Amino acid sequence: MDLPLVMSEQQRFTTELEVERFNKALQSKGKKTNNTLGKDEFLKLLVVQLENQDPTEPVDDKEFIAQLAQFSSLEQMTQMNTALMNMIANYKTDLSYSLLGKRVEVVDRTTGETAGGVVTEVSFNETEPVISFNGLSYGISDVAKVSLEE
Repeated sequence: MDLPLVMSEQQRFTTELEVERFNKALQSKGKKTNNTLGKDEFLKLLVVQLENQDPTEPVDDKEFIAQLAQFSSLEQMTQMNTALMNMIANYKTDLSYSLLGKRVEVVDRTTGETAGGVVTEVSFNETEPVISFNGLSYGISDVAKVSLEE
């Protein structure tokens, strides 16, 4: 896929204005801008490219199809990533509920010490399920050992 590496002065100016306008719109809505190109930005960039192309030298249909294929791949990867993250969250939730009434040992990340007890409660924070025993709470990822209550 050969994309033109040189833009005319008018194309560069128009593209810079479009990017600047887009960033200002984001900032006015309280969003921070970053240097990553997501699917929405990719599509907007593609539309700007089509709007500002030279009519005497339009974008090659093969290039356009390749760009659309890239967009489609990006969308599918985003959906797959979302589905995978949901599966991981569901697995952690199921795992935490299965620990109720079982003896666990956890490693405290701050001190490196091991603590143990019978899980009496499961709750949730922003990142992962939290198990509680002996009045203390630990993330599910802190669990080092599980055994039946003795």
